[in-house]
Amino acid sequence: MKIFKFKLKNKLVFFNALTKTTIVTLLLILVPWIAGIITRQDTDNELVQKLDKVLALIESDGINNFVDQNAELKSFGSYNIIKAEFVSIEQLDVDTLIDEIQFSQRNIEEEIIDYRVLSYSIKKDGKTYLIEIGKSMEDIYKFEQKLKSYAVIFLIIILFLTLIIDLIFIQFLLKPLDKITKKLHNIKDPVNFDYSNIDSQTTDFVYLDQSINALMQKIEKAFINEREYIGNVSHELLTPISIIRTKLDNIMLSKSLSETDMIKIVEAKQTLHRLTNLVRTLLVMSRIENEEYLLNEKVNINQLIDEVINEINDKILFKGLSLERNESKTVFHFTGNKQLLFTMIYNIINNSIRYTEAGSITIISKVSKDSFILNITDTGIGMIPNQTEQIFLRHKSFGQGIDNYGIGLTLTKKIADYHKITISVNSEHKIGTSIILSFPSTKSDKV
Repeated sequence: MKIFKFKLKNKLVFFNALTKTTIVTLLLILVPWIAGIITRQDTDNELVQKLDKVLALIESDGINNFVDQNAELKSFGSYNIIKAEFVSIEQLDVDTLIDEIQFSQRNIEEEIIDYRVLSYSIKKDGKTYLIEIGKSMEDIYKFEQKLKSYAVIFLIIILFLTLIIDLIFIQFLLKPLDKITKKLHNIKDPVNFDYSNIDSQTTDFVYLDQSINALMQKIEKAFINEREYIGNVSHELLTPISIIRTKLDNIMLSKSLSETDMIKIVEAKQTLHRLTNLVRTLLVMSRIENEEYLLNEKVNINQLIDEVINEINDKILFKGLSLERNESKTVFHFTGNKQLLFTMIYNIINNSIRYTEAGSITIISKVSKDSFILNITDTGIGMIPNQTEQIFLRHKSFGQGIDNYGIGLTLTKKIADYHKITISVNSEHKIGTSIILSFPSTKSDKV
């Protein structure tokens, strides 16, 4: 099951949105019930207020002004023209205490109408009268629906506004964290790290920034010490290597050596030669890391590839491999260090030759809209997926050759990164390997 990963700010916004949506959903479910209670209470309060007015009129004008004592049906009724409300006063034969509000149906002009009715009994002049005040349920329902609609609209507006406010606040709150992550993301070398303190009123972010700055200072110090150590050690090793090589040459001049001894000395010189190349590679890598090389030469890449092929062609012929070249018709110039670029391309082609026993080496170059693409493909032993991920790491070797020190491609990657060249690998086991170099280009690079 794939688990999606989100930034902290997105998680906070999502959590707030989820909780608020859940609350609003629950409120929307409860709104009809709440609106019904509010409407019923409001209606009941209105009926009570009207009852107070009726009682005040009866007290001031007397009951006889409403109920004709001489009439056969001792009652009074008043309905508004649209039958939305009514007031009735009726004399009761039984002395009964009534004080209630309930739903009731009334037949008015042969029409059954639902009312919310307040019933209240009073005593006047020794007689009991029932006062009823009713309000049409249709009007109540209309008011209730309006109340529900207003409540829903209000909740949606509140949800939207709170989400916007939360988003703005979270963006503001986590802005220092964005600055910290941006500082870490942009760093390619501890020496170039931005040690300026971020501006934040959140003590956690201030402490995090200070901790990262302190850690980066330690890393920078260790990084510089490592560079100096590798450079010094590599430089110092060249002197004893040179002395050993001279002594071996002198020993080989001796006529008393047997053929077996001579073979051993030759093998020792070969090992010494590989050690010399390794030390020089370390020196070059150290100088690259210290940015000692100038990138100010305008290099014709196709021409540089021809120079590499001319130097390495003997190895191709020795192994009986065929070389296929598909050269871009567009001339492409790249600004950088020619010697480093030569070493980079040489190492890739040399590595292809080393791991290809039969077949061909194909070199394809083409100019695209945004870059110059160089594709070097072989029909060698190839690699399995986990090997392609580690091919540019130091001292990683996957073949069985006698000189697999695993540092040539590490230097290649260093050179590519130094020139901002993108390098990628496609490989299939026992089928072959393709290494693709993508040179960044501008209009001035193409001729």
